[in-house]
Amino acid sequence: MKYFLFKLKYVFVFLLFAVAITFFGESSLINRYAQQQEIAKLKGEIDAYQRKFNQDKATLNSLKSDPEALRRIARERYYMKTPDEDIFVIEDED
Repeated sequence: MKYFLFKLKYVFVFLLFAVAITFFGESSLINRYAQQQEIAKLKGEIDAYQRKFNQDKATLNSLKSDPEALRRIARERYYMKTPDEDIFVIEDED
């Protein structure tokens, strides 16, 4: 009986340690999981911003080198026109 209680003491201490590591403290497993999720989300945002940056950089390079691209962007995005034409903007009702 004494040996059984002696073993039970170590099991109890081990379980207490496992619970403490899992649930309590700044470096608990739950906090680490939440931090890993946040890191993954932020890496996804970094990738999205990097793709947008590369796309904008390519657009800027084309605008610097091609006057026709500059004219097209001015007409499509900013509705600029030549003096002898009219522009009609048609929007969807979505």
